[in-house]
This record gives sequence, C-alpha cells and structure tokens, in this order.
Amino acid sequence: MQQFNVQLLGEFAVHDGDRPVELPPACQRLVALLALKRRPVHRLWVCATLWPHAQTRRAVASLRSAMWRLRPAGAEPLLLIDPQYLQLSPDVAVDWHDAVDGIERLLRGDLDPDLVAELLPLLGAGELLDKWVESWVAQERTRYHDMRSRAFEALGHGADKQVVHSVCGPLRRSHPDRAAQPRRP
Repeated sequence: MQQFNVQLLGEFAVHDGDRPVELPPACQRLVALLALKRRPVHRLWVCATLWPHAQTRRAVASLRSAMWRLRPAGAEPLLLIDPQYLQLSPDVAVDWHDAVDGIERLLRGDLDPDLVAELLPLLGAGELLDKWVESWVAQERTRYHDMRSRAFEALGHGADKQVVHSVCGPLRRSHPDRAAQPRRP
C-alpha cells in the first residue's frame, strides 16, 4: 500500500514513502487546498478558489487538467474524486494536520512528553506554505501562526510549568520575563 506524505509546513512537498513526488504547480495548489480543507469540497468552489479570475468553463477545464496531471506523476491516489466533490484521501499523512491536532491537545493542557517530542519538530518546521501568496493560504497561515505562537508560549510559560523534556532537551524558564530556552549542554 502506498503511503503518501504531504508537507505544508515550510516548503510544499509530497513523498510516496521515501520517494519525492514532483508535481506541477497547479497540482501542488490543488493538493494543498484540499489538505487545508480537511473535508470534501465542491468542485466549483475549488475552481473559484484556485482560478478566481477565470470564466467558470475555463476554471473547470483547469481543474480537470490538474487532476489528470496527477496520474503521470503517480500521485492520483492523493485524492478522492466524485462527480461533485473532491478531498484529500484520508490515508494521506499531512504534517500540518499533525501540528494543528497536537497544538490543540497541548493548548487543552496535555503536556504528555511524547506529544511534546512529536510536536516540537513540527513547530520548528516553519510557517504554513511559506512564501505562497494565494489569499486562501494567507488566512490559514495567520490562524496557524497564532496557534503556533500560543503553543510556544504554552511550552515556555505557565503558572505551574513543569520541565518539558523534548528531543531538544528540557525546556526551562531562566527568568520570569523571558521565554523558555533550550538548556545548553
């Protein structure tokens, strides 16, 4: 069984197992949009979002072309397609999904060391779709940036802050007015 991974944090990337999958720009945008939505979305909404200045007929043709171009790249299994709706296949791993889910757990007060160890590399991976300028990315990027900032704050501050062990070593507060810093060996 193929295991696709989509990277939205920092630079966009798709991997089929360990093998990088090169996608044309329109395919990248389609996969990224569907990954950000996390649910089925109507084809016409996708067309209006990805090709906002194109006539509907042209946007629909562009969507069909992007979906077809996934096939030669071996990436067709990334999507679930029906006559009206599209979605990312549920067995595709997305780093941003893991980060958002982990941050939500952390912000609910879960300081499980395993969660923190999994979350720290994701928090350090960068902004959501860094350097992409599309408006549909900007909204999610702002929301993720706020979540990420609150997560860093939760890891570094708190009334009854415990020492959190991570892959970087314990995080400690050295001064009440400073954020947590990794302990240096």
